[in-house]
Amino acid sequence: MTDEKRERTLTPGTELGGMFPRAFGEDYVTIVRGEGHHVWDADGNRYVDAVSGNQNVNIGHGREEIAEAAKEQIETLEYTSSMLFANEPAMEYTEKIAEFTPDGFEHAWLVGSGSEANESAVKMARQYHFERGDERKYKVVSRRRSYHGNTAGAMALSGFPARKDKMEPLFQDFPKAPSASPYRCEYCGGDGGRECGVECANAVERLIQDEGPESVAAFIAEPVTGAANAGAYPHDGYFERVREICDEYNVLFVVDEVMSGFGRTGENFAIEHWDVTPDIITGAKGMSGGYTPVGGTMPHRRIVDVFEDADDGFQHGHTYCFNPTSAAIGTAVLEYMQDRDLVANARRVGEYLRERCREFYDYGMVGDVRGKGLMVGVEFVADRETKEPLAETGGEFQDLLFERGLDNGIVTYPGGGHVDATAGDHTLITPPLTIGEDTVDELVDRMHATLADVESELST
Repeated sequence: MTDEKRERTLTPGTELGGMFPRAFGEDYVTIVRGEGHHVWDADGNRYVDAVSGNQNVNIGHGREEIAEAAKEQIETLEYTSSMLFANEPAMEYTEKIAEFTPDGFEHAWLVGSGSEANESAVKMARQYHFERGDERKYKVVSRRRSYHGNTAGAMALSGFPARKDKMEPLFQDFPKAPSASPYRCEYCGGDGGRECGVECANAVERLIQDEGPESVAAFIAEPVTGAANAGAYPHDGYFERVREICDEYNVLFVVDEVMSGFGRTGENFAIEHWDVTPDIITGAKGMSGGYTPVGGTMPHRRIVDVFEDADDGFQHGHTYCFNPTSAAIGTAVLEYMQDRDLVANARRVGEYLRERCREFYDYGMVGDVRGKGLMVGVEFVADRETKEPLAETGGEFQDLLFERGLDNGIVTYPGGGHVDATAGDHTLITPPLTIGEDTVDELVDRMHATLADVESELST
């Protein structure tokens, strides 16, 4: 906490060159450099990157090994069409992914983002059933307090009104099961354990029955929830029961590991915290460490078997599928992770981070601290007993938390709208998987200073 504090230069959204900004009415800090676990703005202020860019900079900023791999591939072959040709980097990368995924996952469909990965999973599930003669199956059941991406199909899956309400007339709104988040569980209120996990899963069964099993193609869930419900995950028993239900009704089980996958939670994939094998895994974010846009849809061999017999193959694709430059970067990132055993580091240091984050209960506005590995969520409330949201909920609180974080040299990731589609506030803490306990101490100290400032301002 010894960094010299300088004024931050703010650029209005109307003056960002040719950019179409997220919000023209906002003012933006310009980040100019990153190294390891820190980033610097244009005024020389240093910040702990407590959110890994956008939960994607898994191996830290500025790694020379990745830059060298990108340079070599760009100079050799920057692009070739996957509709017309194969390419060696994509073959190599997908083989490495197959070594990293659970048993039975031997192939990967490479795209450019998590939204595309989830849309690919939806189309894969639809065509899987079509090829098997179940042409009426097309619906995908998801959950409330979920986020699966910003393209039309991914928004149809998402139970996150704050990110979709203005666009909703443009896409089908697929059915939503309860979120199965213990802290706000509608069945147990947090302490129901395995029995409640099973009951929450049974709600998925009832929804499939209501929709008509003959119309339901898949169920999708984040094993550990990201932006929509920071760090929340169901009671034990939930995913095991979901697997049974999907088998009974011929529904594919898709796990969205866009944020939680590739080591983030201390396992290669978060679903591996439970003894469950899904039908399709999707990933993105940490796959490339933020060094290039890339995502992937990984089907189990039982899904692949059906497509091997399809005359026209998978009826889907984009220009940048299986991009050789992105594949080469992805390979370099995965090798960097494996060479340094970063999944084990996420597990070990994540335990230390979660224990230290429990100190945040010292602040009356902190209602829940949760998560796995290096994916920690903190939920804020006005009253711990009732779990009533803050009165200043929404943009007012989230902007305050973000700005006071910058004042104290830390990048935070506030979110909310998970209580009744408008109220509720939380933040994710998701540092790079390379982090050590010393940097965790710095991160937590800066969060303490931030929360103290926020609480003080809220009380005045």
